[in-house]
Amino acid sequence: MMRHGRSDLLMSSDTHHIGVCLLARAMVWLNFQERNWIFHHLMAILKYQDDRRYVPAMALFIQLLKCPDLDNELEDAIVEEMSRLLRDPKTVVRWLALKGLLNLALRPEKVGKLQHLLPDVLERLQEVDRDLTHKAIAVLKHLLPGMDRQSASRVAVQVAAQLLPLFDYVRPGSSQEIPSNCRHVTSKLLVLSITLFKDLLELVRGPNRSEMKEHVLQILVPLLLLVHDERPSMSQVCWDTLSSAAQFLRWHQLSGLIQHKETWRSCDCLVTRYNGRADDFLGQTMAFLQHPQTPVREAAIRFLGLTARQLDQGSQDKLDAICDNLKGLQQDSMSSVQCLASQTIFILEAFKNQPPACCGLWT
Repeated sequence: MMRHGRSDLLMSSDTHHIGVCLLARAMVWLNFQERNWIFHHLMAILKYQDDRRYVPAMALFIQLLKCPDLDNELEDAIVEEMSRLLRDPKTVVRWLALKGLLNLALRPEKVGKLQHLLPDVLERLQEVDRDLTHKAIAVLKHLLPGMDRQSASRVAVQVAAQLLPLFDYVRPGSSQEIPSNCRHVTSKLLVLSITLFKDLLELVRGPNRSEMKEHVLQILVPLLLLVHDERPSMSQVCWDTLSSAAQFLRWHQLSGLIQHKETWRSCDCLVTRYNGRADDFLGQTMAFLQHPQTPVREAAIRFLGLTARQLDQGSQDKLDAICDNLKGLQQDSMSSVQCLASQTIFILEAFKNQPPACCGLWT
């Protein structure tokens, strides 16, 4: 630890468990002979939950899971212990448990033993702590491909449902209360979530397709707006997932438009085909008006104008609400956003005041 300049980690209660992890990792590399004995000793400490030694023991425990020569009986006992640790009230213990589970999941031959822990891992997607959600996604990315096709298909739909709230973090204008765990989704976590969603599409088969289709339709609008993100990593992962989503829906027209990155024709294609979902699309788009990046705010304004015209002219209250939100952007810090908001309000006001079509000739 001293040679690598990391002994300071052991000197603070906040970082002590990280230092112990590094120490344990060296024990794995050096093929330390007493590992099995240490495992049994650690499990005894964890069982009796000695407060003073619990977290350091846990940190040592999860790194030693990388040992290639654990006997089967000990592995079974360890997996049972992991189930309890994933539900521990201490955040640091749950984080360490997920890290240990990832160490096991990296070995394909161990995936079968870990499948019954999936419900506990899925619960971690709802954590307020972003690091826990990050670790849970990493575990799922390694667990799901190792499952049999039928089980993987069923679980993929469950995972997709759990991921959806992570796409909703930008909906402060929604009438529904945003879950506390979805208010601060980092860029890195959002990229990971989008990537995992794309991977899930490849696992879904047969009777699970119809349920998954609903989840896919719920992420199309966020993805079509986030392709305007200024960060290349975010934009590209959105395009890639949109392409996979269009293929999953077997929607050839949309696939072609996405392949050529024709954003607005893709948006028009979406709202035309699913005009009955205009209310849902508008609800998703409104919150992106508050996005910190100018290109995304501009895209949200354009999409609002495009989608609002799918409403029937009896939806005056909804159109008024959209215009009220856009009026707030007339004071935006960017002149391009101000101008676009004013233009869209003008168009929607004209649409509201247009007399209803009575006959074909009048139309």
